[in-house]
Amino acid sequence: MELAMFNVSHGFTESVVRGLRSGFLGPEDYRRLGSCDTLEDMRSALEETDYGTFLQDEPSPLLVSTISKKCYEKLADEFRYLKAQTVEPLSTFMDFIAREKMIDNVCMIIQGALNNKAPKELEEKVHPLGVFEGMKVIMSESFDVQGGFDDVYRIFLVDTPIGPYFEEYLREADRDKDDMARSGIETSQVGGILTKQDLEIMKTSLKKAWLEDFYGFVQSQGGTTAEVMGHVLKMEADFRVLLVTMNALNTSLSTESSLQDRNALYPNFGYLYPEGTKELRKVFNDTTVRAALEPYSKYLQLFDQVKDFYDSESGGRGAGFQSIEDLIYAENVHMYEMAFEQQYHFGLFYAWVKLREQEIRNIRWIANMVVLDKKDHIDDTIVPIFQPRM
Repeated sequence: MELAMFNVSHGFTESVVRGLRSGFLGPEDYRRLGSCDTLEDMRSALEETDYGTFLQDEPSPLLVSTISKKCYEKLADEFRYLKAQTVEPLSTFMDFIAREKMIDNVCMIIQGALNNKAPKELEEKVHPLGVFEGMKVIMSESFDVQGGFDDVYRIFLVDTPIGPYFEEYLREADRDKDDMARSGIETSQVGGILTKQDLEIMKTSLKKAWLEDFYGFVQSQGGTTAEVMGHVLKMEADFRVLLVTMNALNTSLSTESSLQDRNALYPNFGYLYPEGTKELRKVFNDTTVRAALEPYSKYLQLFDQVKDFYDSESGGRGAGFQSIEDLIYAENVHMYEMAFEQQYHFGLFYAWVKLREQEIRNIRWIANMVVLDKKDHIDDTIVPIFQPRM
């Protein structure tokens, strides 16, 4: 059925994404960028790629943040063009991709509000993929966040698809550990609840809810989409479990009293679920993490590669060691590249967005190294995309 019907509805948008694959930076492009001495040189080098003259209207001196922002804007423009060509259920799938960035924007605005910063001041940091209708109101000069969270909460709850995730998080955050979650939250309570919460934990909780919702949606599609995207999201859920576990080591979240807070951040699906996550819920140091990962050779190998970074005894958090994030970025790039090897599925669109985001991280890293005159460190973090196969 997929072979017969997929191209009728989604063939054009799939072909556009496969065409965009040729626009990723190649080894020669990275070599040119790596040989630049200034950001102005990088502007010229990027003009010879698919990025074209997207920086031509930016005044000198050019900033790293400007390059990064314009790259994301270009990605958002291409994403919106693709979404405009879609029909259901692909349109909803594209909405799910954008929701992750909406969560980033919402958390950033709340963080700014807690720090008494007007949302307008945070406009430079807004991810263009996560912009929603209510943000125009929040970002206006006349919007007063000092009046409390009432308007912000209403906009997030009513005008964004992440409203249900946000409401569920607030209910969980406001209940006592032994009590049932309340049936609802009064708008006037939101400020008090958010003031007490760790924003990073809130962001992780919202993304967990988004990931589980996304996984349920792709499974409902069946066929190759469920197979390819199901695998991608299961791997991402496992990586999220590893990230939470590793980053909680040697912090208060690894103490017995806080294990419940940490464990609540683990997604309820993935290749580690349920046996692996059950064991990881009990861990509190390097030794117990390694024991829990013993049956999973791939994840155990990742852990062995990064344990020095997280080893507080050896002072490992420093130069020469890679964090779990660095290795996960590299693993993810290979996984997203493989999504292009199959046809008739939606995973292609997700993989393209994620690979473009990695490319932008590569460009930002090169720009930072150029500014710091540390060009010999450029290759330390770069993750090449669609490298020529020997």
